[in-house]
Amino acid sequence: MVVDNLTVTVAGKNIVNAASLEVPALSVTALVGGSGSGKTTLGLAVLRLLPLGLSVRQGRILFAGEDVLSFSEERIRSLRGKEVGMVFQEPLYAFNPVFSIGDQIAEVLRVHSSLNAHQRRERILELLNLVGLPDPKRIAGNYPHQLSGGMRQRAMIAQAIAAGPKLIIADEPTSNLDVTLQAKIMELFRKLKDELKLSVLLITHDLGMVAHMADHVAVMTEGGIVERGTTHEVLGNPQHAYTRMLMEAIGV
Repeated sequence: MVVDNLTVTVAGKNIVNAASLEVPALSVTALVGGSGSGKTTLGLAVLRLLPLGLSVRQGRILFAGEDVLSFSEERIRSLRGKEVGMVFQEPLYAFNPVFSIGDQIAEVLRVHSSLNAHQRRERILELLNLVGLPDPKRIAGNYPHQLSGGMRQRAMIAQAIAAGPKLIIADEPTSNLDVTLQAKIMELFRKLKDELKLSVLLITHDLGMVAHMADHVAVMTEGGIVERGTTHEVLGNPQHAYTRMLMEAIGV
């Protein structure tokens, strides 16, 4: 996936400004920045999920060589879930509270696969087991509020990978979890990347996590990407003052 010279505006103001980013195949690429830097907006733009009032002024978003911004509504609906999965920051609000976890994963499979009802039920249990949830049958019947934060996040990851996407966008997927759970969720992403041959765009403010988990990193501030490269290059020899400031703040 390639983001090329993307600018997103609201009320005449650029909140993403001529940003360019590449997510190489089979890699974890981190987009790092503070609150208000524009990183979440960039991630939402990839799936054309920008909130009302925000619009793309210029640029391209290339997935498998095609510009997502030129897709029809039918084509973009097919992209979401089937080719690109999304893991949101707070699954309690991202999940529908009136449907069970199993029902919500089943809907992804119903829309994006040819599995029959029995096969969908079996696949749901496989997915919940794959992401490390105990007693998948019970979890499938639970509602989001009945799960802990870490379990909800795993369930959301299961939903994101259900249709076999090639790219997962994970927006601050561990920010509401304790340190131990953060490490487990990030190890899960690495495991799934290798087993399912995924690419991951990890949107985060945590440069310490990036140092341990990402292959590539792009640093974003005030709507622009100011530095990018391999994690070793960027963290080993930061060129931009903002990157150095982030590293000093966490002692990297």
